[in-house]
Amino acid sequence: KSIPNANDFTNIVLSKTQRKTPTVTHPGYKITRIRAFYMRKVKFCAEAIHEKFAETLDGFPKLEDIHPFYAADLINVVYDKDHYKIALGHMRTARNLVDNIAKDYVRMLKHGDSLYRCKMLKRSALGRMVKIIKKLGPSLSFLEEVRKHLARMPSIDPYTRTIIITGLPNVGKSSFMNHVTNANVDVQGYAFTTQSLFVGHTYFNTVKWQIIDSPGILDHPLDERNTIEMQTITALAHLKACILFFIDISEECSYPIEEQVSLFKNIKALFVNKPCIIGLTKTDVQSFNDLEPSKKALIEELAKENEIKVYELSNKNGEGVGLVKQEACNLLLDYRLNEKKETGPSQTLKREEDFLKGVYIAKPKTVREDRPPVIPKEIIHGIPLKLNRPTLKDVQDEMGGAGVFNFPLQEHFLLEDEDWKYDEVPEIMNGMNVADFYDKDIQAKLEELEREEEMLLYGKPLEELEEEDDPDLLEAQQQIKNKKAILKIERKLKLKKTAFSRNFDLEGVEDDLKSKGKDTQGIRQRFKDKSKPKPLSKLFKEATEDDEIEVNNKGGIHDEQEEQKHETDRNSRKLDRKIRSMSRGRSQGTKRELSESERNMERIKHKIQRKWRHDPSVGEADRKIPDMMPKHLFAGKR
Repeated sequence: KSIPNANDFTNIVLSKTQRKTPTVTHPGYKITRIRAFYMRKVKFCAEAIHEKFAETLDGFPKLEDIHPFYAADLINVVYDKDHYKIALGHMRTARNLVDNIAKDYVRMLKHGDSLYRCKMLKRSALGRMVKIIKKLGPSLSFLEEVRKHLARMPSIDPYTRTIIITGLPNVGKSSFMNHVTNANVDVQGYAFTTQSLFVGHTYFNTVKWQIIDSPGILDHPLDERNTIEMQTITALAHLKACILFFIDISEECSYPIEEQVSLFKNIKALFVNKPCIIGLTKTDVQSFNDLEPSKKALIEELAKENEIKVYELSNKNGEGVGLVKQEACNLLLDYRLNEKKETGPSQTLKREEDFLKGVYIAKPKTVREDRPPVIPKEIIHGIPLKLNRPTLKDVQDEMGGAGVFNFPLQEHFLLEDEDWKYDEVPEIMNGMNVADFYDKDIQAKLEELEREEEMLLYGKPLEELEEEDDPDLLEAQQQIKNKKAILKIERKLKLKKTAFSRNFDLEGVEDDLKSKGKDTQGIRQRFKDKSKPKPLSKLFKEATEDDEIEVNNKGGIHDEQEEQKHETDRNSRKLDRKIRSMSRGRSQGTKRELSESERNMERIKHKIQRKWRHDPSVGEADRKIPDMMPKHLFAGKR
């Protein structure tokens, strides 16, 4: 992911805090609720900044954990390694400062005594966090540039089988790379066409090889080399690879052979004890045999002094390209097999090479070029093939066609005896023939099993139960069963005896009951009595007619005056309950009449609510985003 600058970082964090946390609070809330509201905002903002910083720090590689080819030199060549560490250190320190600010202000918010004080503490906390992010601006910009360059770096595996092509500019390195791999490196007639390391892959002896095309280097001191040349120096120094040093013997690269030999001697210290091959390129323009004796002797002396093999090749017509690739791969393979035992990825590759070394791949020694393909004459001349027997297709048409006829698959069975073809195939279970284990006494065993089940169910076999049981007991059991059946029938008849009417008017009920044979006398009078309301006097009479004399705990009776008093109170309470139980009409209402002071309080409350409703103030509760289209949310591809 890209790293935003300081302003975008601030907008991302604050807008996320505004969107993900509550936005409404009032002075009327409890102070504990107000404190929790602002403490949540401070904590959430600090966590958002912490997560963003942690994600960025985890995305960058640690120099201590990666190969020295990347950590020590390649990163240091492209951009200063110290600056890289300082930028990451700034971000790590800023993350810790934000966490400490959040802790301090949460501690102070716990003692906030008003909404205004809590709001100012929250504002101060977020302001200090934003100030730290703005101070981090240069480091964020630097890390963004580092991220872009890391994304453009080639994916080089420092542990795999590698061949590095090096030499002066424009000696044919990229052309050789395009010949032996699927890479498509730009090739031009001027120097420094290749300005960074390019990686290609090829296969030799069913094994994948990595080939690196390096930028050209000039013959001058190390401290005078530029960034492009230092990439080649880094690869030569840190990768265990076979070195292909190309010399342009035609001198079309604008550099004489003496300068190319001098370059080899200057950089020889970078690949001491590594396999090396010298390739003489552009032999289609100038052959090695036609070279001037002095220059030829110079190359031969160089090869003899360093015990290096020299091969001629031409990238234009492809002569010698395959031979150079083969010799380089074999040389590197011997070097890796004879290397001291190591642990890690290199040891894994060594085991893989040991395995491939023991695998024999058969290849034909001679292949006849005049060997024609063998095609039957019937196919060439289009002669139809005739059989002396009817085909299965003909048999199918005779026997009813497709869907009716089944092919006799038994005809193609290969058995010792031809008479076995149409025998029934026995069922097989667990690899054994079921018919071989069939028992002749299976029926008797089945009857015995059923007899055991009866004993488990009844306690003894059913035949013995019928013979040995007491007849009186069986008769009593039968009587119980008959009595149960009679009770069930009576219950059903009783349910059908009750008459129900679905009519709700008086005439309909009378007609319905008459049709069912029921007496309807007294229904009309009972209907009228039920519909009349009871007067209060009758309710009072019913409440007082069933009272009894109250007896105290000692068994005595109260005096007459006290008894009459209790009786009057009890009657009045019962009457009150009866009256209250009667429902009131809707028109009477149930609202209690307010006093003068209560009416004044209601009027003041409505005035305050009307003011809040028509005159809202811009404050903490408003979800207001000044920039309706923030750049970090609407920029880039959708």
